[in-house]
Amino acid sequence: MSRVNVYGSVQKRTFESALVHLLETEYGLIGGRRILQLLAEDVVKLVAEFYPPTQQASSGSLIWTCTADTGQKAEPGKRTEAYKSITVRLPLVTGDDLADRTDKKIALTQRQANAKARDTQRLVRLVKSAHDQGGLLTLAELSVLLNRSYEVVRGYVEAWQTETGELLPLKGYQMDQGCRPTHKGEIIRLFERGLEPPDIARETAHHLKSVERYLKDYERVKLLLKRGLQAEEISSMIGRGRTVVLEYIQIAREYHPALFASPISSPD
Repeated sequence: MSRVNVYGSVQKRTFESALVHLLETEYGLIGGRRILQLLAEDVVKLVAEFYPPTQQASSGSLIWTCTADTGQKAEPGKRTEAYKSITVRLPLVTGDDLADRTDKKIALTQRQANAKARDTQRLVRLVKSAHDQGGLLTLAELSVLLNRSYEVVRGYVEAWQTETGELLPLKGYQMDQGCRPTHKGEIIRLFERGLEPPDIARETAHHLKSVERYLKDYERVKLLLKRGLQAEEISSMIGRGRTVVLEYIQIAREYHPALFASPISSPD
């Protein structure tokens, strides 16, 4: 004779079971108990993602939800909430930040002069930390996090990239939302110099799928150049902007001059 599990009902009083009951009774969702159970499990995962335990974040860390870096290209008209999101832990305040504020050896005037450099270092730290965790920050988000205007933050980013030659993995650059196409040129040139796509992805802090997409477009441009098409025609055929196509053509001119033996291959 089997014993009755008197504790079975206790085990069933969970958030998931309550959510399934709510969906069945209050919303009348139809689709079978198993479908509702899967839906409840997904909701539980979202709750855990958006409301992680604070004990997992150290002092000075910030819990932030941003766009996930899935290698997906931005689609015109697609809403922000339609893209996959991810919750990351950002090192907003570090020990070095506190030391810079409290070190009595640093004069007040010097500390004020260091403000821009301090902001820039924090910006770079936040962007790279988010990217390491699979997330992408925007200039608008950085404006909020740093409590600086959008234009000031944009200036920080441009100054950093000009000084270091490093392209920060921002959402706009990774997903091509209105950014300058220079990062595409950088990727193509590295490829022409002999680097393999995985190495290029690491070198430029890009998703491998994005690198492969740019290289595929570049190869299509070269093929169409060989057939004698001009920039406008190529742009229309491959579905890429004229500015991007012209940049690819310029690189092809440097590395494959034979493609331009015929006058009709000119991008002008």
